[in-house]
Amino acid sequence: MVQLHLHSMEGSLLDAVSSIKDYLIKAKAFNHPAMAVTEHGRLNSSFYHYKYSSEAGIKPIIGIEMYINNQLIYMQDDKRKRSKDNHIILLVKNDIGYQNLLYLNYLSMKDEKHFYYVPRIDFNELFQYSEGLLCGTACFNSPFSNLLKQNKYTEAESLFDNFLSVFKDNFYAEVQLNELNDERDNLSNGQKTYNDWLIDIANRKGVPIVITGDVHYAEKGMDKIQTLSIAIRDGTTIDNLGFQLESKNLYYHSLDDYLQFNKEFNYNYKEADIIKWADTTDFIASKTNFNFPVRKKAYLPKITNNDNENLIIKAKKGLISYFKVNTYEDCPKEYRERLEKELSILLKKGFASYFLLLADIMEYAKKENISRGTARGSAGGSLVAFCLDITRLDPIKYNLLFNRFLSESRCPDMVYDYWVKDT
Repeated sequence: MVQLHLHSMEGSLLDAVSSIKDYLIKAKAFNHPAMAVTEHGRLNSSFYHYKYSSEAGIKPIIGIEMYINNQLIYMQDDKRKRSKDNHIILLVKNDIGYQNLLYLNYLSMKDEKHFYYVPRIDFNELFQYSEGLLCGTACFNSPFSNLLKQNKYTEAESLFDNFLSVFKDNFYAEVQLNELNDERDNLSNGQKTYNDWLIDIANRKGVPIVITGDVHYAEKGMDKIQTLSIAIRDGTTIDNLGFQLESKNLYYHSLDDYLQFNKEFNYNYKEADIIKWADTTDFIASKTNFNFPVRKKAYLPKITNNDNENLIIKAKKGLISYFKVNTYEDCPKEYRERLEKELSILLKKGFASYFLLLADIMEYAKKENISRGTARGSAGGSLVAFCLDITRLDPIKYNLLFNRFLSESRCPDMVYDYWVKDT
């Protein structure tokens, strides 16, 4: 079994209250082979999830619980009103899916049309950038459930068909077992009514069904901490909370928990179905095959057609200019050896574009009469920086160490001061 719907304190701050490492301890204890992290509208914990999960021997599944709305701007009485946003789960299947999820995440925050209280996208944007993504129907606030709450069953099935036509075999239905099975939001049995609709339509249309936990904390009983956290987030007291999650069992579940919830909350599904839905989470997890690229050097926008070559040319020209000689060979041997050593390390670590970019900034500062300092920190130890007029301090003359700035095992942190002269 695999948890496919989970929030962490790293990414869903003051909503979820357990860390990714806390969840990984549970995953190991339950022998779960993989784990998805799906923060609300953000990907800010993805790298930590990937790193910690990989270290723990658990397959990391990169995902998000995306806010989606067909009408991003809703006006009433000439004023913009907040409309109800729908939740949908997106999981990265491959490299293309990761690029598409990054772009959808960007779109959700790119302007005031999209970001309104929360980062959002519309259905057309989701469908346009769906390649390489798995899509789950999410929670009780999904677009399908929200249509059912309005008694729009025909529209809900039509929307389900739209998702299926776009995502095809990358679409799956999420069943959740919680205590929200009373009459609520015009559904006679709340979550159960939604579950039953999902199960029926998924079975009729051949869509896989999984069971998910909407996890917000690691251990049972931590709902009290979550309620306190939400109060802190909203700047109020627990007694005056305007919102809190009504489900109090959003901890990291095992299969036994779901079998217990099925009886305790009167869902009364067949035990064999619960087990099958849990097993299907492994099938969904098996469809994900994404690894963050291993980078041994920095990748930056290119400044020229060949930044490596141009960095060497500019650095040598700078040294020639400094000594006021005609050729590079006329420069002192000590300086040439130091320059070539620095250049070899800079090129190996991929910092040619970075240095050319800084040189361009300094050139602009000179042209616009913007004052700047001589050098700041360890960057003063770089002869290449001096030759490019990024710094104005001869590191050999003052016996400054390049290794203090950059080495085979250390990356540079160049900081420059500048200010506009008073006129």
